[in-house]
Amino acid sequence: MSTPFIRPYDPSRDFDAGLEIFFKTINPALDHEPTRTIGSYLWYIPYVTLSPSTCFVLDTSSSPSSPSISGYIIGTPATSPFSDLWRSTFVPTIDHTLVPPPTTPSGDLDPSMQTGAVQIFRAAVHNADCSMLLPWPEMLQKYPAHLHIDILPEFQGQGWGRKLIEAWCEKIKGEGAGGVHLDMVKDNVGAKRFYEKLGFGVCEQVLDGGASGETGVNGIVLTMVKEL
Repeated sequence: MSTPFIRPYDPSRDFDAGLEIFFKTINPALDHEPTRTIGSYLWYIPYVTLSPSTCFVLDTSSSPSSPSISGYIIGTPATSPFSDLWRSTFVPTIDHTLVPPPTTPSGDLDPSMQTGAVQIFRAAVHNADCSMLLPWPEMLQKYPAHLHIDILPEFQGQGWGRKLIEAWCEKIKGEGAGGVHLDMVKDNVGAKRFYEKLGFGVCEQVLDGGASGETGVNGIVLTMVKEL
């Protein structure tokens, strides 16, 4: 059996397989509709649509029992311009039946679209709120890039996460990014430990006005950073 390998994302063949990975690895608390679909418009589709050249996949197509790809890392070397591009180019393409704009009258919406979390995610998609650091330009100067990474469970714990992040960081460093950040669920202790082993630390900025008494925290989200 051939060894899996990392390669650049290929828009002509990887979109559907990557989307399937997104759905299979989504946080269990979000694994229901319409949150699954809306989440894909927030944490997957814009990246492979607007910045495919800064996306990589774990290719497992040589294994008969595995899908064509079993993991990906997606992101942008420049968060603020990416958010602008998302707003100007991606938002006009969104199917409003799948992700209704936040201005949609409640009478026109299914009740499932009106829960608190879903309303927040809908607004984030249409406002291109792709990073907790967007309100902090001085932080984005230091850590302009951001990423998302997902790997199927059967390929976790084998070093592929580290290799994907290393390949991605080398790519975006070559494009001029001097630092990177990511947003994660703060209670995911295992993920935090994984990122710390790769040189990430908790963002030094107070992001929630001091409500938590911690830096790098806003609600359930923890922002981690790394200089390149």
